[in-house]
Amino acid sequence: MTFGLIGWLKSRHKAIDYDIPVYYPSRDKRDNREWLVVNGLGGYSMGTICGANRRRYHCVLSAALYPPVWRHIVLSRVEELITIGSNTYELATSSWTSGVISPTGYKHLESFTFLPVPTRVFELNGRYLIKQLVMPYGKNEVYLNYHYLGDLSLSESGKQPSSEEPALTCRFLVGFRDFHKQVKGSSDDRYPQFVSPNQSMVILNESGARLCLTWQEGQYEAQKQWWWDYKYTEETNRGEPDNEDLFLVGAVTSKLRKGKDLSIGASFENAIANPDGHAEIEKLIERQNLLIKRASLPRSQRTDQLILACDQFLVPAFEEDRKAGSRFPEANQEEDRNLSVLEGYPWFNDSGRAALMSLPGLCLSTRRFAQAKAVLKTFAGRRKDALVANRTVNPKEEGEKTPTLEYNSLDTSFWLFWATWHYYRITRDKETVTQLLDELCAIFTALEDDTIYGIKLDNSDGLISCELPSVEFSWMDSRVAEIPITPRAGKAVDLNSLWYNALASLHNLLNESELEYKSDEKLLNRLENRLKQTKEGLKKFWNSELSCLYDVIDTPSANEKEKSRKKDASLRPNQLFAVALPFRAFERDQEKQILAAIENELITPMGIRTLSPSDTQYQGLYGCGFEHADQYHRDLSYHQGTAWPFLLGFYCDALLNVYGPLPETKSRIKIILSPLLEHLSQESLVGGISEIFDGARPHLARGCPAYALSTAELMRWQTWLSRQ
Repeated sequence: MTFGLIGWLKSRHKAIDYDIPVYYPSRDKRDNREWLVVNGLGGYSMGTICGANRRRYHCVLSAALYPPVWRHIVLSRVEELITIGSNTYELATSSWTSGVISPTGYKHLESFTFLPVPTRVFELNGRYLIKQLVMPYGKNEVYLNYHYLGDLSLSESGKQPSSEEPALTCRFLVGFRDFHKQVKGSSDDRYPQFVSPNQSMVILNESGARLCLTWQEGQYEAQKQWWWDYKYTEETNRGEPDNEDLFLVGAVTSKLRKGKDLSIGASFENAIANPDGHAEIEKLIERQNLLIKRASLPRSQRTDQLILACDQFLVPAFEEDRKAGSRFPEANQEEDRNLSVLEGYPWFNDSGRAALMSLPGLCLSTRRFAQAKAVLKTFAGRRKDALVANRTVNPKEEGEKTPTLEYNSLDTSFWLFWATWHYYRITRDKETVTQLLDELCAIFTALEDDTIYGIKLDNSDGLISCELPSVEFSWMDSRVAEIPITPRAGKAVDLNSLWYNALASLHNLLNESELEYKSDEKLLNRLENRLKQTKEGLKKFWNSELSCLYDVIDTPSANEKEKSRKKDASLRPNQLFAVALPFRAFERDQEKQILAAIENELITPMGIRTLSPSDTQYQGLYGCGFEHADQYHRDLSYHQGTAWPFLLGFYCDALLNVYGPLPETKSRIKIILSPLLEHLSQESLVGGISEIFDGARPHLARGCPAYALSTAELMRWQTWLSRQ
């Protein structure tokens, strides 16, 4: 029989107000699709449907030591076995470097869902056990909730069930570490613990970091045993170290009573007094319902999933940075605190570029205006001259003081103009935008007056030039041995399209009568003159031979005495921004030809290629086609043909700009979004959108399995369609 998981969940959690997707994995092979839950602080729990850890990032509990960054694995695994009468069933699934898969708990897995929380139904010779994992919002905690249903066929037949009381044993495996690394076992005495009734406090390092284990009832037995050679298959595929040793710190054995819950809690630093997984699930459902209701969108399973997926990326900004560098008044309420955006799970830190580019999708489309304001204030407050911080960088080693901010991009500054424009257009928040205008004017003035870190404003044409061949100032920034893979020194089409859009956005906001912003007359004159000059200067990008735009012009020569400057005619999606942004410089016929070039060479069902297949440098397979591509080959192909889903959102912008909101345009946008909506619920990470896809068929998902920009752009255009 098939277990009615949806009915069971809705009978237990009556507040659920959304559709629940259910997955029925094969018992003959492992279902390696992933799931993810987060705590809003940078920490997360992540694994696979089958239960095996396939990445070094998979874990029951991770925590950010400096929220939202420098994440550490706190509790790697909880492996269960259940004894019913004379039979014992292993529920875990583990891969080992020997090639052996043992235990094989996936063979007992009847069904799974990730909403409202990751929930597994195990069928054990006619008896059912349900396991739920819940991570409370705003806490470094996780709860495992077990509910035993017994033999349902007896209830249906009217027979009396036996009075059996199965025993559940949960074994806790630890490997405290930076989540980019792996633990190797040794003869050292690791992880001392202090055990009291219903609780064990495990000391994780010399600094006294603690894992606190708490259980409702049961007998705990402390252990000191290395389990050697777990195999992480996804790390093998990524050409990374792929094995780890974990330390068994102990196991708790508890009686299961039919129809009753058993909860176990794990937390970082602060102990849980009384673990109640069911109550925590109820709180989480209340929050999920609130997010969906706030968005005020027509209801559908995929729209609701997207709304909840968007919430995963919003995190608090690094605290020390806020205290030291904010130029804005202190927040006067919890939801108005400074926020940032994690670029992707599991491995990316927060990013200024990703935060500002994804703000319309993550916050404005979901009507989370307070959070949008908080993100804007964070990155406006991180301005240094003309640059806005792009990344928060982890400390390099334990003992180093704190994370640092990295100022390594110029486009992040221009995305601040774009995000502010969208924010004002939707919210009409005069007070916030007036504050932000001070920072936008300061960026403009700094670029007008100075040459910053190899960035030069050419007064002959009004275009921005990046003069250092060894530095990348826009999103195509992958490097190998400190050498850019896509060298774009000179005047890049995306940067200058963003620069023109920034000038026009600033000009319009300064002249917005509702804002009543007191701008300097001299600044206004400089802005108007530069706006006209830059619009004219952008015409230099037109490639009349190919009827599209050059990717880079005026590339500086290695010979300083040589005056000639080169043009790069590589067909890349960077020219898409010249058509997709709110303010543009080209004629409508030219925009149509640019779109035609992109459609003929770059567009795929899952994203837009970063380089034309006709280019000799094209790499259609991420990792250059190697089965176990290492970091070098992944970086080599990252912007050389790999397809990026977020670019489809800007392609939709371009369609709307060029053709208007005609029925044909709407139908086309709906078709464009369809494959990604299918990917959301069926592939890779259920409930998430991948970072990249192969440029070549069959366009397999690659890179980060839950990516902020991919999710945000799909949300933005799903919202647009639903409101037409």
